[in-house]
Amino acid sequence: MLTATQLTKLTIDAYTDLEFSKPAGVTWTALLNPTELSFSRKNKYEATQSAGTSQPQQSYSGGEPDEVSLDLLLDGTGVVGEAGSIGPKLDELLALTKFQGDTHQPYYVHAYWGRFTFRGILTQADVTYKLFDRTGEPLRATIKLAFKEALSPQEVQAEDRPASPDLYQTWLVKDGDALDAIAASVYGDPAYWRPLAKANHLTNPRGVRAGQVLMLPPVAQRTSTAQRTGTPR
Repeated sequence: MLTATQLTKLTIDAYTDLEFSKPAGVTWTALLNPTELSFSRKNKYEATQSAGTSQPQQSYSGGEPDEVSLDLLLDGTGVVGEAGSIGPKLDELLALTKFQGDTHQPYYVHAYWGRFTFRGILTQADVTYKLFDRTGEPLRATIKLAFKEALSPQEVQAEDRPASPDLYQTWLVKDGDALDAIAASVYGDPAYWRPLAKANHLTNPRGVRAGQVLMLPPVAQRTSTAQRTGTPR
């Protein structure tokens, strides 16, 4: 069981490429976990009228990117963690939406928390300040984040093949599971435990726990054979 100090927090990692293979070295972790999480999935249909019919037929014309919104609370009153201005923490979060000179666009982001994992772009951040100290520094604010799914061209093509090894998938850890056994089951190669650990930010390959949800990278993103040698001890 997790203790209060081990509570899993919402984390957002930044990447510079659509394949999510080049970390930007920027990670943001929430002070408090989301108070609300909303998910939206939409399909597009076009109405076509056939001769001799009184009602148009709805024909599927494609899907739209999934969207997620998160409601967060930043609190610097000392109720949770150290007391002080939330300004720097908020600035770090908003930096994820800013134009980057080297890529000429904002970062791609991977947000994850427990069973929730989402890769895309941070399209909007609405901030409402609730409390200030005597100097005008913010001590409390609510934030609504809006994310939109971002898929590489290869992933878009693979979406038409649900069983494709080119798609990200998830694995619910059960008692007795280990990374090398999971890698053998999913990829047919126990040596793939290293990239699996890296994709899930695990420093201890034996540190998985029952109920944890792992992100399974596409087979196409395997590292070279030389980098995949060895099994966890």
